[in-house]
Amino acid sequence: MRFEVTRALDAIERRLSTDPLRTGAVVDLGEAVRLAELDGGRPAQLIRVGLVIDALSRQVGDDGVALYPVASRGLLSDTDLTSNERMVIRRWSDDGLVEVVPAEVPALARVCEAAALIGQPVITRAPLPGYAGVRFALKVAPGGAALEGGLGTTPKRHEVLGRRWQCPVPDCASFGSTAGPFSGGAVRDGGQPPPQLVRGVPCCPRHGERLVDAGSQPSAVPMVARIEGVVRERFVVTEGRPVSVGRSPDDRAGVVLGPYLDGEAVRRVSRNHLRLELRGDELLVTDLSTNGTVVMSRSGPRAAPRPIGLPHDRPHPLGEWDFVQLHQGVELSRADRQSAADGMAQQQSVMGDAPTMAIRMPRP
Repeated sequence: MRFEVTRALDAIERRLSTDPLRTGAVVDLGEAVRLAELDGGRPAQLIRVGLVIDALSRQVGDDGVALYPVASRGLLSDTDLTSNERMVIRRWSDDGLVEVVPAEVPALARVCEAAALIGQPVITRAPLPGYAGVRFALKVAPGGAALEGGLGTTPKRHEVLGRRWQCPVPDCASFGSTAGPFSGGAVRDGGQPPPQLVRGVPCCPRHGERLVDAGSQPSAVPMVARIEGVVRERFVVTEGRPVSVGRSPDDRAGVVLGPYLDGEAVRRVSRNHLRLELRGDELLVTDLSTNGTVVMSRSGPRAAPRPIGLPHDRPHPLGEWDFVQLHQGVELSRADRQSAADGMAQQQSVMGDAPTMAIRMPRP
């Protein structure tokens, strides 16, 4: 049993992040571990985070999407958790996978702030009066949990994310230069957690210290490639670094789709099919193919798509809810702008190695 729990927690760990380029939603870790009705187990159990991750994966049809967890420091001494579970949360915090805020800061308040700044949904059952962002609630479902709701307005990423921030506290797991998985002495590359804004001043949510502006942070957009509804590749388009996508792009950093294509798709998807680039906040797609590329334009997550054929070798702006069709069933879209209708059954569950008792349905 202990071995199975350890393996499940390892699988969960791989799907936790405070990098907004990897995550799909923000959650209060303390709330997630106390959702006893999901499995009928003890009052608090860390493995329940896996049920939340699986529910998010099913919602967006992506078994690589990560969860952004926020925890109150009091969770580190919560005796409803085992000593091993508390130790695991501390390690996740030290590695920058969980954002731990001071006990006097309500974790859910920080969850809502972070979600609004990065433009991602909140997962909570708590009512959020006055909160205009997207909110999902967990419900019991066969095999664990599912998300319901999703109403609200997806905010734009805040301008504060256009700067790189440094915490004066040495080795800060969120805003340090050598923190957690970003070790080696170099400034971390990739998405940085959003600062806490205290009367408009960027501060470290972990330590409360005023952050130092370390220069501009290039814009970046997380993308996914779906083949027959299943996410096969996740990648990031960064300002100044165009990305080629195709059957087997010449660019070594390109996105290779060939191994996932069937016979007809192999013939229709060109070796270098298209190029994605970011200019400021505008995402552009350029068709380089032989057989053409179509943009399915949407005004919102539930709007019917309108096909637009792209002119060859001419950049075309992509709206935040648009997706690109290289061939029927071969699509690219923003990873952080998926609608509920896009969701497909996930390929793998992080709870695959969990003991049966951790995923059983509650008694009526």
